[in-house]
Amino acid sequence: MYTYERYNFRIVTLLLGIMVIVFLAYKEYIGAIISLTLGVLLTWSYTGIRVDRVKQRFIKYDRFVKFRIGRWEKLPKPSYVTLVRINLSSERNQFNPMILPEAGKRVKVFKVNLVVEGDMRYIPICRGSLEKMREEALKLGRELEVRVLDYTTHDKHWIL
Repeated sequence: MYTYERYNFRIVTLLLGIMVIVFLAYKEYIGAIISLTLGVLLTWSYTGIRVDRVKQRFIKYDRFVKFRIGRWEKLPKPSYVTLVRINLSSERNQFNPMILPEAGKRVKVFKVNLVVEGDMRYIPICRGSLEKMREEALKLGRELEVRVLDYTTHDKHWIL
């Protein structure tokens, strides 16, 4: 079974910390305890994906401490794994808390996708630095026994 998991910082954790301070300032201890408990749980927040080749299913989940939230879905027949480059720039409209490029600069982020047959077309697996994503793409390709396409340069080539 292939598993990828990463830490997931959530802004809600900071808001809950502020709420704890406000509740304590007004001597509302029950609200402070509830906010503190939720904040501590969200501090250990992870996002992940599991792909089960034997049972032909996958799950995308959020994990808080040991509690997982997500559901298993049927895995369409995998064709191959791709490693792609994404160019982020500060001119984009959407705010991306993962990487904050300076004004006018472009940042390269790399992403691993599992290309499948059918309407779904592909399943996004993970994103990050080139070395880490190449490692994850090769690991997923070996687990599912499919080829891996390096799509990060103009010379597209199979690396597995």
